[in-house]
Amino acid sequence: MKNVIVTGASSGIGEAICRILLEKGNRVAGLARRTEKMSGLKSDYASNFIAISCDVTQAEQVLAAKNQLLDQWKQIDVLINNAGVGYLGKMEETPLAEWHKMFDVNVNGLMTCIHTFQEQLFNSRGQIINIDSVAGHEVYPEAVVYCATKHAVRALSVGMEKEFKGRIKTTNISPGAVETEFHTHTTHLEKAEQMEKQFSNVLKADDVARAVEFAIDQPGHVAINELTIRPFK
Repeated sequence: MKNVIVTGASSGIGEAICRILLEKGNRVAGLARRTEKMSGLKSDYASNFIAISCDVTQAEQVLAAKNQLLDQWKQIDVLINNAGVGYLGKMEETPLAEWHKMFDVNVNGLMTCIHTFQEQLFNSRGQIINIDSVAGHEVYPEAVVYCATKHAVRALSVGMEKEFKGRIKTTNISPGAVETEFHTHTTHLEKAEQMEKQFSNVLKADDVARAVEFAIDQPGHVAINELTIRPFK
């Protein structure tokens, strides 16, 4: 049994990760702004699931979450950075606030969580899993700033593997299109309609959750550093 933190746990990939790890008997803390959306997890796994209200862009909230968990768990084994947001559209048509929001959540929030929990993960010889994207390997028109955030996540993952080697396992998981709420995030209506069509017959949240399970379940001497998953169609 491991003690696992999952950010962005209220829906989509985050919720699926929580469920698959709870089914394996792990203890999971779900961090999300919308705690009411984690009521199903709390109901189904009352003894092993903790729902914590936390906005990863607010360092004091992440610190409060850590202190709460250390009071209950004493040890933290895995941090899964899943929280993310994407606003898509042509650069000249998207507001600056959306660019900043993507960096605040996808990059700064992820770094805040790593910085906050790294001491506990060093102590447990634990694991950090970053849910990245194929957008961290390529750059797409009308998703340029989003791709920039995901390239930053991949660079952090590669760097942590080198710096933390032998002390914390690091895994970067890059899914392609996944059937989640993602396409509803963008405020660009035409792009949202395009994405709704594109995001059918693609990966499911459970597919990504199984990749996370695979990375965690490796023996102690094995580290899965990079996984790329795409729809087969």
